Formats: sequence, structure tokens, C-alpha cells
Amino acid sequence: MTEQLHRLIDNGAEQSVINERVAGLIEVIRTAAQDHEKRIRFIERTVSYSLGVIGTISAILYLISVLKK
Repeated sequence: MTEQLHRLIDNGAEQSVINERVAGLIEVIRTAAQDHEKRIRFIERTVSYSLGVIGTISAILYLISVLKK
């Protein structure tokens, strides 16, 4: 994309055209960052729930082993 901006500048494009291109780049980067944050939050939530389930199963198994004695 940097090459395209350099070509616009070299070809004498108006500042408004360059500004629009830069604004588009910023929007694409912002959208990609938001998607990445959503994926990270999903993974954190999944790991958290998984650890909770593993802890619950461990507690149940421990309780069963104590009650059988």
C-alpha cells in the first residue's frame, strides 16, 4: 500500500485523494485490530471455561473418592 501512496504522490495526486487513501488504510488496520481482539477474548473465555469444567470434574472425583472410603 505504501507503494500506491508513493505513486499517488509522484503522479501529483491532490491532497484530498491521498487523505482518502490514508483514511482507508487506517480503517482497514482498525478493523483488523478489532477482529484480533475478538479472537483473543474468545480464546481467553474458552480457556477460562475449560479450566472451570476441569476443576469441577476434579472436585467431583475427589469428593467421590473421599465418600467411598
